Formats: sequence, C-alpha cells, structure tokens
Amino acid sequence: MLKKLNLGLAALVLGFGLIITQSAFTSSTLGTLYHYKDANGPVDDPDSWEPVTGEPTFSCSQEDVLPCTIEVTGSLSDYLDNHPTAGDILTSPEIRSSRD
Repeated sequence: MLKKLNLGLAALVLGFGLIITQSAFTSSTLGTLYHYKDANGPVDDPDSWEPVTGEPTFSCSQEDVLPCTIEVTGSLSDYLDNHPTAGDILTSPEIRSSRD
C-alpha cells in the first residue's frame, strides 16, 4: 500500500515539474507584432506597418498620438479593416504601445 502511494506521489511531482518547466519557455506573444511608422503612409494601410523581428530597436516619436506597436493574431488587413482609424487602434486590446 505504501509503495503505491509513493509511486503515485512521485508521478504527481514529476507531472507538476514537467508542467512548470515547459510553461517557463512559452512565448508571451500570441500574435505578430507590427510597428507603425507615420512616414510609411496612412494608419489603415497594411503597407504602413512593419513586422517586428527580434528585439525592437526603434522608438516611437513624440508627435501626434498614434499607435506605435500592435500585436495581431491573424491577418493585418482584416485587423485594419475592423480598426480603420488611429483612435480605433488606440482603444483596441491589441495595442502594445503608442506615441503620446
């Protein structure tokens, strides 16, 4: 009886250890990060957004209040169709940073 209890406890500890170690290496982002540069064009144009690769090295300018970085899970075009203005993007849950 004690041997079964020890084996069950060992399996439980091993299971929790596996869960903890695997969840420590998951990404915190679920979508693709995009950075908007106002020199690129209008905010609702997908060509105005650049995918963020690696660690961002850019900074947001201190001009008008505009979106800077968004995280989109799916098509950028679909996202911008549903958020056609800077105000729509600034109030969306996908906004990660803004110029203010």
